[in-house]
Amino acid sequence: MSEYVFNAISNTPETTTAAAGRGLTVTLLETLATLDAFPGRGNRPLKLPANPWVLPFGRNDVGTEISFGDLAHTLYDTAETYPLAVYFDALNSHAPATAALDDTAIDAILRINPTAAIAGQEAVYDAVRAAGFDAVQCLVTGGTLVSLDREPWRFATARFECDGAPVSLEHASRPAHVDELEAEDRLVARRLVTRRNFAAYRGRAFPCLAWGADVEDQMERFPAEYLQLAFNRLAALDDIVRQWRVSGAAAPDPGSLVFRSESDLTMQNYGDQRRYRSASGQMVTYEIHIWIDTGTRLHFILDTDGRGIEVGYLGTHLKTWRF
Repeated sequence: MSEYVFNAISNTPETTTAAAGRGLTVTLLETLATLDAFPGRGNRPLKLPANPWVLPFGRNDVGTEISFGDLAHTLYDTAETYPLAVYFDALNSHAPATAALDDTAIDAILRINPTAAIAGQEAVYDAVRAAGFDAVQCLVTGGTLVSLDREPWRFATARFECDGAPVSLEHASRPAHVDELEAEDRLVARRLVTRRNFAAYRGRAFPCLAWGADVEDQMERFPAEYLQLAFNRLAALDDIVRQWRVSGAAAPDPGSLVFRSESDLTMQNYGDQRRYRSASGQMVTYEIHIWIDTGTRLHFILDTDGRGIEVGYLGTHLKTWRF
């Protein structure tokens, strides 16, 4: 299975003080917790080169080694870091990095050889080469390389060539790197989403949106010639919600989109046509809408308290008092 693979070479306990080691431990656990919140990444095991209680992360004032486990348990001492100590104890794997690999996977890892940097990523390429087996294992298993937050490990996605073929490697050493990984994964998912895989990809492509229970069936019937435009509108709504949450504003900024409500006459006569099953399965009215094109609409609910949007209808223009 995919996992978080600890980059052993980023750990230099012989030159790391206890205070610095504690800080690195905090950042590492914050990064892992942020990765766990990344759609599709939750509950992955952390693969270490040794048991955390014997894996040195630093030295105290008298030169005695302090383990990753010892430093993690110092986080129980303060309310601010207590949740990170609990998270450390919940990590579901402390196995050596090769423990879950079969012979075929190990052979594949040994055959892969990073051979060239991508322009502008020369320093990152050198770091990947230095990580060696840990980095290549992630390429083979689909894992994420995690490092202690120090140079030269302060980057997210690494791009380089292996035997002439372009490859990319997920990497993180601080929580901000996870934001970069999420943004890249979101763009990839938006390129790949189709009518057929919509249910599987929508959480990655449009992670800030919620979905009514009828949307999947509506997607099956949506006019094919406007489908890509519908995906573009969903992407725009998703970006609007993301910015809304960052800003903390009372209402979203629709940018170039126009959020429209129905007229009183339309709601009096045709309001029932805007009622669909919500995410919880209850019948609710999705009045606010945007145009997809002149003949298709996207209806949704604005959740001002939670700063969210729930999509309830995708399809042809619903009847109004005028049309």
